[in-house]
Amino acid sequence: MTYRQVGVRELAGWGLDTYEFRPERFEQDRLISATNLASQRILSKQPTVLRGPETVVLAEAFLNLSSRSDLVAEMIGLKWAPGVVDLRTLIAFQRRLFFNADVPKIKIPSPQDWPALLSLCFGSPQPVQCDLIEETKTKSLIMQSTNPNLHIRLTADAASPIRVHSGSPFFEVACLRDRWFLRDGYHRAYALLKAGVFEVPAVIVKAETIEELGAAEPWFFPEGVLFSDTPPYVCDFLNDDLVLEYDRPPLVKTIRITMEESLTPLTHSGENT
Repeated sequence: MTYRQVGVRELAGWGLDTYEFRPERFEQDRLISATNLASQRILSKQPTVLRGPETVVLAEAFLNLSSRSDLVAEMIGLKWAPGVVDLRTLIAFQRRLFFNADVPKIKIPSPQDWPALLSLCFGSPQPVQCDLIEETKTKSLIMQSTNPNLHIRLTADAASPIRVHSGSPFFEVACLRDRWFLRDGYHRAYALLKAGVFEVPAVIVKAETIEELGAAEPWFFPEGVLFSDTPPYVCDFLNDDLVLEYDRPPLVKTIRITMEESLTPLTHSGENT
């Protein structure tokens, strides 16, 4: 089977990280131009992204959504509340967006079509789709998927201590140190902005650390860039003067779970050694 290449849009005005699929050579003038353009936009104070009147309009819907068990589980340990936000001034900590031609395009509702926007931003749980391979010799279970959000989560259930997760269906915004970021939902935000839909419902997280913000991975922009005078915005992904475009091959995510058993003497204190 032949797979089509995946398109990449990468923000280029804030320095480049090491990324094996980026072509080695880009026009140096293009990188310099993007850097200069980004440096000219000094952020003295970020405008508020909250939309109070619209949040009031959706108060009853938000109350019903807040009791969803999957939303409560997704936000465990965080301070959060639903609300309506403006996408145009959100800071982006994600460097790249990927566009797979084999994935159906996102259908964008009209502005202030709240039932449709709620459905888009508070979607149904993502189904787990992956291939399972059992390696009897190594007592391993291998999961493979083209979904990069596939991961394993620990639970407090002794009968099912791990759970396979396919990514959050919720559109998430976070505030940290008086700056507002898009936490999750970058592809939806790109499609919404491109269609001219700026006000959307979201889960709003009051983050206290960079980890709660969700920007702790090495492939994201570093903290120094995010809290600089010239941070990248989500809407910058739409600006051709600020991005690099190239293709990369489709990737497969592999998760290997290996089972090990052992017996050890029980100590007098009741602890194993």
